[in-house]
Formats: sequence, structure tokens, C-alpha cells
Amino acid sequence: MICHSYDRWLPPESNRIVAPASLGIQMHVSFLKRPWSAFLVTAALGCLAIASGAVVEVRLHALLPQLKVSLSTPTPVVAPGVPPQFRWPTQGQAAVAIPSLSMNAIASTPDERAVPIASLAKLMTAYLVLQRFPLAIGSPGPVLTMTIQDQQQYDNDVAEDQSSVEVTAGERLTEYQLLQALLTRSANNVAQLLSSWVAGSESSFVAEMNQTAHRMHLTNTHFADASGFNPETKATAQAVATVAAMDMRNSVFDQIVDEHTVTLPLIGTLPNIVARIGTANVIGIKSGYTIWSGGCAAIATVERTASGAMPAVAIVLDQQGPGSLHHAATIAEQLADEAGSSVVRVIGARAHHVLGSIHIPWLRNPNSTANLTLSRGFNAVLWPGQKITYHLHLKASTTLLGSSLGVVAGYLVASWPMHTEKIPVTTSRAIPLPTSWWRIEHG
Repeated sequence: MICHSYDRWLPPESNRIVAPASLGIQMHVSFLKRPWSAFLVTAALGCLAIASGAVVEVRLHALLPQLKVSLSTPTPVVAPGVPPQFRWPTQGQAAVAIPSLSMNAIASTPDERAVPIASLAKLMTAYLVLQRFPLAIGSPGPVLTMTIQDQQQYDNDVAEDQSSVEVTAGERLTEYQLLQALLTRSANNVAQLLSSWVAGSESSFVAEMNQTAHRMHLTNTHFADASGFNPETKATAQAVATVAAMDMRNSVFDQIVDEHTVTLPLIGTLPNIVARIGTANVIGIKSGYTIWSGGCAAIATVERTASGAMPAVAIVLDQQGPGSLHHAATIAEQLADEAGSSVVRVIGARAHHVLGSIHIPWLRNPNSTANLTLSRGFNAVLWPGQKITYHLHLKASTTLLGSSLGVVAGYLVASWPMHTEKIPVTTSRAIPLPTSWWRIEHG
């Protein structure tokens, strides 16, 4: 067999026609000079042009590749320190709460048992009234017209030496005024009046009080009346602290219990029966006394600390002997001060902290990465041992294409007791769309 080298039949380089490299074809002038080939070449080139155009069109409109995102969620932050060793009363029981940090009491005396709580029961009464008929600051609320039954109830309470506020048939009082009488003057007749207004009767209202206590998981708690005069109305200091903290988160309640005086149409202006309000740093809230309950006090103070103003509430129950009411209030004030001064301020996040990055494949290093950063930082006030946890919620990376510097790519959600902070996560640079040439090349 005789083998011939094909190269010897090729025309010189100058006579070759070279198609685009991407088509992988070379044609020679000698081939084109053949008369029967012209049509075939023209057709082939047309087909190749169509095919190439189709490929380009497909690549230009193909889905872009997913941007590579690298993320690092911050680890939980635990408030340093240990809770204080509270100086609990030598008799009775006590508990403390910080309304802005916990739904419940943060500490209480051990081995508590249910005891009569006297007028501290009105904390639950006020809570249910404001739940049913909410008020805004500055709003007097609905107007109630006193009935002959309301007047008779006042007379009965006076005869039994119960704390009360005078009302007469036909007198018109707003919800706000009645809450003032309930909380600042501890009027038992107003507790009964409000309970009938909210639930139709005091017995129905008491049933709601107990149902609410059950929903709040307040064990060893039982309400027998709306005022607390009944010795069967019992609870623990821990349960009362939980109700008090819940009340103090209501701005209208908080405003009323901090009032030094109350002015009503018949009684004129009288002082708040909690004499300590307005002294030192005391800002509320309630006291109670009966022969069977002894002295009971709920005292709120605001402690000025390096972490800022921190309201705290302390409950003291079952103080016996001479001056028991004053004794209960004194201990409660000390406990509230101690609780408020024990909070810890921590840095929850710093502005511009880098949480991750986005790799942009059509850009060259070192400009092929966009950082994901926090747009702002925040501080938090916690009880020792409480923690801040974090969750990242980012948009799909493809939605960021074509975005400019500082576009919100998602959010970092920080959570700690009673609080949630939502911080925008932004891009550190623009994320341009790829060029047409890059899309054709990379399909």
C-alpha cells in the first residue's frame, strides 16, 4: 500500500480560508474552486451561522449560576456573673421580678406556700380590666354611671371597715378614675364594681381570675374575690410577682401606680396609700393588709446603673406583728433595689461585623467577593446567666444580582427574654450582572 501525506495536497497558508475557531473547521481555496462544492459550502456556513446564533441566544438567556454564599451565625452571648444572694425576710415569703427581662419572677424564697394576699389581689383585677377594656395614655376610657347598688356596696364596705372610696347613685366615673381608686386608694367597693362591669357579676369575674392564673401557670394560687378581702384569696409571692411584672408592662397601669395623689369628684384629692411612692427611687405599686394576711407589699423601684434605668418589683407577704405593713414595704424596697442593680449590660452585636461573604464568579480577584455585614450594632441588658441567641434570614442570592452597595441581603434576628432585635445585613459592594461575553463563554 502506498501512503500519501495529506499535507502535500494542502495549499499554502495564504490560500486557506479559516472559519472561526469555535466552529473547528478549516476550508481551502482549492476545495472552493470546485463547481459542485459552492452550494454545499454556502449551505454549511449558513447552518453553522444559525447553530452558532442559537447557541449564543441560549447562553445569553440561560439561568445564571448560584452565587456561592459563606455564612457564620454568631454564637449565643451569655450574660456574665451570678445572680445575687438576696436577703430574704426572716418571716413570710418574698420574690423579685424585672418586668423588662422576664415574664415570671426571677427569684423567690424557697418552699413557698399559698397565703392570703389581701389587696395585692387587685393586681389581677386591674390586669383583667385593662385586658378587656384597654386604655392608651391620656385616654379616660368608657364612662360608668353609678347605681344604687354601687352606693349600697360602698355603705356595706364602710360598715365592715373595708378600704373603700365613696360613690353615689348617678355619679359618672371613667374607667381611668375607677382604676385610680382601685390601685391608689385600694377601694374594695370599686373592685367589686369593676368586676361586675367586666364579667356581669363578681363570681363570673373571679372565675376569669382563676382561669387566667391557670393559663399563666401560677400554681398554689386561688382567687375567692376581686378585692382580696376574703381570706381564701391566696397565692405565693412568686405568683404575685409574676402578675405585678405583667401589670408593670402596661403603660397605663404603670402611670397610675406611680401617682402620688388621686382626685375624684366626691372624695377630692387624697394621697396614694403606698406612702413610699415618690420617695427615694420608689415608683409603685400596691400594698395590702388584713388581720389574716398581715402586712403585704408590692414595691417597684428604678435603679440607676451603668446599664441605665432598670425598674424592678419585689413582693413581700405574711409579715406579722406591729408595723407589719411598713416592715413589708421596707423589705420589698430593698429587694427591688438589689435586683435592679444586678443586671448586666452586654454587647449584642457591633456595627459592620462581617457575617459572611458572596463569591461572584464573573469578577476577578480581589474584587470577586462581597462581604455581608451588620448595618448597626446593639447593646442588651440581661440578668446574669440569660443569653442572646441569633438566627440569620437571607434572601436568595440571585435576587441580589445587579444590586448596589449597601443593599439589604437579609436580617440577623437576635432574641433574648422579652426582646427581639432585627438587624439588616447589607452587602459591602455592588453585585453587577455578568457581561454578555462572560455568559456566552460560560453558558
